[in-house]
Formats: sequence, C-alpha cells, structure tokens
Amino acid sequence: MINLLKDMSMFPKGLRYKTMIAFSLMSLIPILVCAWLVITYIFPNINLFFGLSLGNISFILFISIVISILGLYVTKEMIDPVIKMAEEAKKAATGDITKCIDINREDEVGSLSKSLNIMTRKIKENMEELRAYGEKTKLINLEINKKVLALSGLLHIGNLISSSKELNNTLSFIIQKVSDIENNSTTLLMLMDEESKEYTVVSSCNLEEIKASGLKLKQYELSPDILAKKIGLKNIVGMPVTFAGKSYGMLIVGNNEKDFIFADDEKELLKLFAKQISIAVENDTLIKRSKELSITDEVTGLHNYNYMKTRLGEEIRRAIVYQRPCGYLLIDIDDFKNFYTTGSEARRDALLKETGVILKSSVTEIDKVGRLSDDRFAVILPERNKRQSANVAEEIRKKIEDRLGKSISPDKKFTVSIGVSENPIDGSTADELMEKAERLARNAKSLGKNRVIV
Repeated sequence: MINLLKDMSMFPKGLRYKTMIAFSLMSLIPILVCAWLVITYIFPNINLFFGLSLGNISFILFISIVISILGLYVTKEMIDPVIKMAEEAKKAATGDITKCIDINREDEVGSLSKSLNIMTRKIKENMEELRAYGEKTKLINLEINKKVLALSGLLHIGNLISSSKELNNTLSFIIQKVSDIENNSTTLLMLMDEESKEYTVVSSCNLEEIKASGLKLKQYELSPDILAKKIGLKNIVGMPVTFAGKSYGMLIVGNNEKDFIFADDEKELLKLFAKQISIAVENDTLIKRSKELSITDEVTGLHNYNYMKTRLGEEIRRAIVYQRPCGYLLIDIDDFKNFYTTGSEARRDALLKETGVILKSSVTEIDKVGRLSDDRFAVILPERNKRQSANVAEEIRKKIEDRLGKSISPDKKFTVSIGVSENPIDGSTADELMEKAERLARNAKSLGKNRVIV
C-alpha cells in the first residue's frame, strides 16, 4: 500500500500534490468570479434565497483572494527551485562544475538537486582523475621520447665510430646528445693525459669556455663533491670511461635545479654513453697504432712517412760506416690547394698515383720512393752524391711536367718543386737531411716553382 501511494505521489512531500493544491487555489478566483456574475446578473435575487448579505459576500471574496495568493506563493515555491536548478545545470553543461545546487527540500526537486550534486561531484572527481592520468601519460611520453632520442643517438654514434670519423667530432657529438637528452644540462668529458696523469676537458656543452679550458683535475678530485665545487653545479653525476679495465676519463653531467636527483634509469643511460666514449677512444687509439705500424700509403701504395724516415736513418748510418754518400729528394707539388679543389676526388687520387709511378720509374730498385704527406713525396738515393741526386731530380721534374702538366686544366699546370740534400754535406741524421731538403723545396717555390734546388 505504501509503495502504491508513493507511485501515485499522494504524500504531502510530493511535488504532484503541491501542484494540485496550487492549481486548486489558483482556480478558485475564476470560479468565484463566475459565481458573482451569475448571482448579480442572472439570478439577482438568489442572495435573498440563501440569506446572504453584501458583507457576507465580501468576506467570502476576501477569503478567496487570500487563498489565491497562497496558491501563487505555493506555485512560486515550486517553480523557483526548478528555475535555479535549470540555471545551475546549464553552468555545469558549459564546464563549470565547481558549484553545487543549494536547494534543501524534501520533495522531488530536492531529490533531483541532490542527484545532480552527486553526479557533478563524480564528474569532477573523474575529471581530476583524468587530469592525473594525463599528467602521468605526459611523463611517460617524455620518457619514451628520451629513450628514442637516446637510442637514435647511440645508433648514430655507432655509425661514427665504425666509419672511423675524427675522434674530436665524435666526442663532441656524444656530449651534445647527452646534453639534449638531459634537458640541456651541463655536460663535459674529461680524458686523462698519459704524461701528466691529469684529467682535462676535451669536449663540453653549456659550460663556459674559460672554465672548461682551465679545468685540470687529479684522480682523487673526481668525486662528486669536489667536482660540484670545481665546476659550480649543485647536482652532479660522473660516469667513468673505462675499457678493458683501463681508465680513460670521466663523463660528467650536472645542473643547478632545486631538489633534483638523478634517476637510476638516467644513470644507466649515461653508462651506455660512457661505454660508447670508451669504444670511440680505444678505436681511435687502435687506428693510430695501425697507422704507425703501417709502412705504405693508402692512395699511392708508396712507402709512408714513418718508413721513409726510418729507412733514411738506416741508409745514413750505413753510408757513414762505409764512407759513402746518400742523397735525399723532397718533391713538393706546386699550388697543391688549387689542385686539391679542382676536379673530383677520384681524379685527384689518379694524379697522385701517376706521380708515384713516374717517381718509381725514374729510380733503381735499391732506391726508395715514398709519400710523406698530402702534397709531398720523397726519394732516398743510396750511393748517390748531390750532383747525381740533382740529375735524378731534374729527370723527375721534366717527366711530371711533360706527362701531367696539363692534366688539371689548360691554364693550370701540374708541376713540382724539388729540394736535394746529401749526407754528410747537409747533415748526418735523417731529421737534418729531411729539414734541409724541405727548406730547399720552399726556396724553389719562392723562386717561381717547377724547379730543382740543391
């Protein structure tokens, strides 16, 4: 029975019941007006029949008006909360969910108001939760981007190392990548000098050049506290650069952010870059050692500088023992910069190889021909004095002029200037003979090029 009454909304708390009361009260006025019209104009003597006086009728009308006003009040009390609730609902629809609907009633309007407040609160909580998830997603995306950037950098570094690029360029690239990954933090690489055993800055990012150039540390000064004071950073982390148990240096990253701590995954990432640095340094060391052990030039196939200097020293010592002469020629290509910037690399290499062929065809089997640098060749002439060596030099000069003179362009001739030195007249060591011949070759260039000076 109770449920039936609730369904019919017959309790006084119900909005439908109040609406019925308001309707009844509001409809009383037109009913009374109609009754008055009937009594006055249709049945003018009916008041005598009922015994009603004018005062009684006036009192009844007054009571009716009061009841109608009460009906208006009840109607207003029902409509105002609905209007207020509608306005608050519109605000919530536009995104303003900070306010709640303040309607304290025990009818359907009050229940609806409470339901809307609960729904708004849940929406607000869900939005805050979504905002929190959004922040977490943003952080995750930043970490993913950092990892992708780090992986890309490591792959690029691997390519640089495998292609045997200049070590300084490779190290500068690594330091820049580390700085980018660590939000433009101060990053520097310190390598140990083998002689002084001091660590000096070889590459840095976001560090004053004056401070970087003057920073020299001993092994015991590489602790975080000392490094922080020396460099002037609040937060600092250092990763040792080691290879096969040998220490090469230290990769250092730091900043001045407040309450900052380097995360474990950041440290692991820095270890990877430190490992790449150690591989690059070791690879460069091995390349240099292989070049030192090599005795031939890669382009021409002739002997290289190290071999020629060692062999010249041996020939001089042999000549001194047996009191025999030993000639030495330094062949310097004229206007090498113009030659180097003209034509393709393949064409330049072909000319250098052809020069080597001419040199070898101009000497005997016991003579040694080599390429000392990009633009300089040399010939060791055992058992040849200065006059004989000068004749060989002149023959070489003419062959190069005749066969390669116009190989660059009609208006640019490919020629050489040659300096001739001899043991023991010009020196008794390899350094002395090489220095003398180099000085004579410079004189030949200053006198007009394409000539031999003894």
